[in-house]
Amino acid sequence: HPSMSRVGSIPSRGQNSVLLMDRRPMTMQSSMGLSNMRPWTSVGGSDAVSVATMSMSGNTFDPLNATSSHINSVVREKSPREIAGEQELQINKHIDETVLLKSNSKKIEALDKAKEAGKKEQLLRKYKKAHSLPRDNDLALTFATWFNLARAYEANDMMDEAIESYNFLANQRKHPLSRRLRINMGNLYYAKLDYSSAIRQYKIALDQTEKDERSVAHKIRRNIGNAYFKSGYIRDAVKSYEDAMSCAPDFQTGFNLLVCHLALGDLDSTKADFVRIVETPFKSELFDQDSNIFLSDTLCGTQSEMDGVKKCNNLDSYTKDADYFLLNAARLVAPSIDVNDWSAGYDWVRSVLQDRHESLAVQIELEQSTRWLKRKDFKTASKMLRALEKKLGETKAIACTNLSFISFLDGDVDAAAEYAEAALDIDQYNASALVNRGNCHFINKEYESAKECYLEAMGVQGDCAQAIFNLGLTNGMLKLPEEAVRSFEKIHRITPNNPSALYQIADIHDVSDNDEDAIKWFSVLTARVPTDATILARLGYLFSQNDSESQGLHYRMESFRHWPVDLGVIVSIGTWFVTKKMFEKSIFFFQQAALIDPTEIKWGLMVANAQRRIGEHQLGFKVYENLLEKFPESIECKLLRMKISFQFSISNLDLLTNDMLILQACRAYLRAPSI
Repeated sequence: HPSMSRVGSIPSRGQNSVLLMDRRPMTMQSSMGLSNMRPWTSVGGSDAVSVATMSMSGNTFDPLNATSSHINSVVREKSPREIAGEQELQINKHIDETVLLKSNSKKIEALDKAKEAGKKEQLLRKYKKAHSLPRDNDLALTFATWFNLARAYEANDMMDEAIESYNFLANQRKHPLSRRLRINMGNLYYAKLDYSSAIRQYKIALDQTEKDERSVAHKIRRNIGNAYFKSGYIRDAVKSYEDAMSCAPDFQTGFNLLVCHLALGDLDSTKADFVRIVETPFKSELFDQDSNIFLSDTLCGTQSEMDGVKKCNNLDSYTKDADYFLLNAARLVAPSIDVNDWSAGYDWVRSVLQDRHESLAVQIELEQSTRWLKRKDFKTASKMLRALEKKLGETKAIACTNLSFISFLDGDVDAAAEYAEAALDIDQYNASALVNRGNCHFINKEYESAKECYLEAMGVQGDCAQAIFNLGLTNGMLKLPEEAVRSFEKIHRITPNNPSALYQIADIHDVSDNDEDAIKWFSVLTARVPTDATILARLGYLFSQNDSESQGLHYRMESFRHWPVDLGVIVSIGTWFVTKKMFEKSIFFFQQAALIDPTEIKWGLMVANAQRRIGEHQLGFKVYENLLEKFPESIECKLLRMKISFQFSISNLDLLTNDMLILQACRAYLRAPSI
């Protein structure tokens, strides 16, 4: 750390001396006795001071009493001990300010204060050494200052500087807490993903742990296991976790051990670990005041790796943590026990949990029924849910909600409505049940009632996507396009990549003849779903209607590329080429139309016509002949063949005579009176 300038200097006597006012000696009329002296008069009020302060030694005018020894006795030099005490108070004040700034998320300012405290602490040590002052409190002050600086570095993600500060303190072996700092250093290396260095620091801390510090040793072993797991040394992690569990079992360490055995494919050990977690007592002596300096790194889940261990101040909070690890362990174990029969694993897990954790067993049963739903085995799912329906409270509400959903999918709207009402009787703020009831009204075309249900569900859960989306559909059925668009735009804000919401917005604008907004939203949709042929085709038609034929052709060609059997798109592309007199290109698309719809003769006639337009009369004639083989009764095809035969003499006389006879018969038939 760079040296600092002096904190302050001791003022000299002359700096604090009082300057006397210029004055002249008082005059007298006579140098004789006091009887000849002229009496003083006052120009002030009756309550004003009438006489100036007189010197005790004579008649000299001394309003500031400068000649008195009182002021001279006030100003004196501070002793080195007092100066050192003031500097120590300033250092402690900076440490307190650092803590407050960090708590207010002012991390940079906190680091500046911590650095300032460190500089002053160095100057204080030099000052004490220069004045031979006692240094009994230096070790504690140095530890506090440097620890505060290290924590400030941590808050600013300056890991290397924090490790350097901790290392300086760890080498101060005289302080009783210096050995604990190895744990903090290990945590920093862990955060830097330098797991080998973290393991080394944890092992040093473990070696320095006292025999009576079982809590500290247990958690260090767990941290070592975490670091080994992250490094990929799973078997070493297993050994560390087993050592920790042998000291005193806890839910988090047991969960991590289970994950390791599961990763190794050791199903027998995994099942044994799960049974051991279930049998772990709810209260452990290891959850004490030391918890905040250790990692709380579970090997599966969404919590951050560096979150501190939750302090379990009471049995309820500890029970919640236990349920968290038990539930996640059950979710991992259940589908892994039997690869051929996943349901058997859930049955085994429920049997293990049933005695000591009945609520968790019920929750696993609900999840098992949900998995049956995802597999579309509604019969088995309904059977399990009907059994759960007999229970009370939240379990019954969830079961009724799911049964309402299943009944709705089966088309039994009345049963779905009954289950939804049963769920709402238990919990009137059940958003899912409200949505189910609204869906029943929607199917029955009771759109106003459906709208009320969806709005109520949104009031319970503001981001209930199903309620918002269904509200948009309902507003569309009620001929309220603006409200429908607002609902779908809200869904778009909640889930920006939801193609269904984007399609509904674009479709409403298209139906409302708002082509500009329809093009905008269909374009956004094509960015999310670039291979949907129907959307590309609609966007192409919109561009064509708004005098952007090149864009329209581009999107219709893209639609044809992704779905080359859409007859409407194929014909529109071929027709566009015909209108632009690009007959050669139109032939391919009319041929594709003929392949898709071979029962329609007009596609072949359009191919032949295009052949004639480009001068390929012989090819056109062959097309007519092929068509007549498939459609021998087609008068139009025969007339066109006869026409091309006359013009270019590409037919024999017998064929031409036959066509003429057919033509005359047709004319006679058309002239005959109707019966």
